[in-house]
Amino acid sequence: MINFFRRIRKQLADDNKPLKYMRYAIGEIVLVVVGILIALSINNWNEQNTIQENIKAQVGALILDLKRDKLSFAEVRGFHAFRVHSVLYLMEQYGSGKDPVLFAEAGEIPVLNETGLFGGPVPEAYDKIFIIRSFSWLLRYIHMTARINTMEEFKNTGLLAHFKNQELKTRILDYYDVVYFTFEGDDRDTNPTEMLKKTFTAKGFAYSEAAVLDQPIEVLLSEPTIRAILINIVDESAYRSNISDRMIEHLEQLIQDLEIENQKR
Repeated sequence: MINFFRRIRKQLADDNKPLKYMRYAIGEIVLVVVGILIALSINNWNEQNTIQENIKAQVGALILDLKRDKLSFAEVRGFHAFRVHSVLYLMEQYGSGKDPVLFAEAGEIPVLNETGLFGGPVPEAYDKIFIIRSFSWLLRYIHMTARINTMEEFKNTGLLAHFKNQELKTRILDYYDVVYFTFEGDDRDTNPTEMLKKTFTAKGFAYSEAAVLDQPIEVLLSEPTIRAILINIVDESAYRSNISDRMIEHLEQLIQDLEIENQKR
């Protein structure tokens, strides 16, 4: 095409026809500009298509992370619900004469999953096996940590900035903020579980002491400090169990909406 115009230009120049020469020259320039614009448009389309494909892959990986988080929340919920019912049982068997009072933020007493840590309902009478299991889990702790690698990659690659669904983007970011604030931002040295461990040691009891004591409830709960810490555990565990329930519901909807959004790409 360029050689064709050059031949015409040379011919017009030789024939001394400047007006026609100018028209062909302008036409040649226009064609070159149009060609450049078309090339840029194709390049931009390819670039946008690549970005959308990368976002789709990133969202797919994020969905897998959120599904794993949902399973983790189910474990956390069951763990803390068992701790709540364990303390209530121990206090009842000890005959403290008062029920723990929960803060409003803690919510209701969570429902116990009877297929969970104990594998059955809370005993109604004195049960040494349940007592030992209760103290065992009251001295342990599960920390919920969201899987953040995919989300960090999403942000660091700049792909999140190209994610156009602002409402969905906000919900994703809010999820990670809530998880950190609720489960990862607490001081592990001062939470009730750590306090209970330190109190056991200070009172001369090993962590496994409940399993070998003849009357573990009478011996351990006779200490006012231990009773106070157990009441704090009820409040904390009720809160974390209940919020885990809400996070599971939130994740179910978030995962569903992300899957729908990804199908559009």
